[in-house]
Amino acid sequence: MLTRIPVAALLLLAASPLCAQNGWFQPSLLGKPEVRKALQSVDDRGAGIVEEWIRLVETPAPSGKEQARAKYIQTEMEKLGLSEIRTDNIFNVSGVRKGNGGGPTVVFAAHMDTVFPEGTDLKVKREGDILRAPGIGDDTSNLMATLEMFRALNRGDVKTKGDLIFLASVQEELGLLGAKHWLETSGYKPDMFVAIDVSSTEVWYGALRIDQFKFFYTSPGAHTLESRGAPSPAKAVAKAINALYEIPLPPIAEGFGTFKLPTLNVGMLGGGTVVNAIPREAWFTVDLRSLDGATQDRLESTVVSTARRVAEQEGVGFRMERKMGIDYSKALPQKERLNHPLVQTALATSNYFRKPGTSEIAAQDAGANDSNIAVSMAIPAVAVGAVVEHMPHRLEEYAEASSIAPGIKSLIALAVALTSH
Repeated sequence: MLTRIPVAALLLLAASPLCAQNGWFQPSLLGKPEVRKALQSVDDRGAGIVEEWIRLVETPAPSGKEQARAKYIQTEMEKLGLSEIRTDNIFNVSGVRKGNGGGPTVVFAAHMDTVFPEGTDLKVKREGDILRAPGIGDDTSNLMATLEMFRALNRGDVKTKGDLIFLASVQEELGLLGAKHWLETSGYKPDMFVAIDVSSTEVWYGALRIDQFKFFYTSPGAHTLESRGAPSPAKAVAKAINALYEIPLPPIAEGFGTFKLPTLNVGMLGGGTVVNAIPREAWFTVDLRSLDGATQDRLESTVVSTARRVAEQEGVGFRMERKMGIDYSKALPQKERLNHPLVQTALATSNYFRKPGTSEIAAQDAGANDSNIAVSMAIPAVAVGAVVEHMPHRLEEYAEASSIAPGIKSLIALAVALTSH
């Protein structure tokens, strides 16, 4: 059944002059016969979409080992008749839905990898409308929604002026490596980039400053019987982690829900080869995130100097690796990013299809996904979502099954609006 235009949505659009001025979405777009048919086809396949989503979740895809999902997505792209289908050397998969010409090229990107290692129990448990499983939301839900959006456009025989590129990226959880590789090596120069990688309750148009480090502490090692009083990388790691968590952080920024920024987190640690010896090497990682470059630079300097100082105090060797760091010197100014029609169109479509009775979605100058890479390259970018998801990156992750259909419809409206103006 065609989605009717609720009065509340019309009032919301009318009350937002920025949206009316800069956005390309108009509710009348949904009344076009081909778009109506595409939207209806999502409702007609509702149960099948959820079943396929569950199968996709239960297909393991740890970062760096996304091959099974990549093969599945490539096969589905072939069924869709996309052109220029490619699986690159790190298993990014992309395909192009050609437009009629005269419109912008827009990338819709969802990442295939999850944070969960091999061997994780991925069996989906259904409790009414709730689906529970590691990776059910981030980002398998959005990968499924993006795939179904392209199918629905075909089912409706929707024509666009511009090209739509479907990018199923890899290694997003390892530092946005797949999107970075694709944007730098694919040869495509998109006019806009949409990352489908947040909850459907969010629209992000910025890019968090993210730096990730791995700090190593080393020594000659010794037998446990000779360890008393000897320099120990393990002890240095313990002291360094404690010292880093003692670094005073600025006040938590308001308006970001459960996200507490700026933040510092030790996510991994390891070292040693046997129980009964001082390890020759011990290490840990740090993930540092801030909303602005100045804050990030100050915190980065403090983190690195603190980690190094502990090594000197403990008499052990020290080295570090930067696991991630993005140069945002070319990024467009904040106001220009916010006012871009891409962001305003994404905001309008997300609000139009949001769950009834929920709060109006506001655009946030944040981002921790593949759109960050586009932002750093001065490509207009936004991050949106298709599903109401909860507790990402946790074994207890869950999502609302009924939210995926309106989420897919929102993506359809966004894709058509962006490529048809």
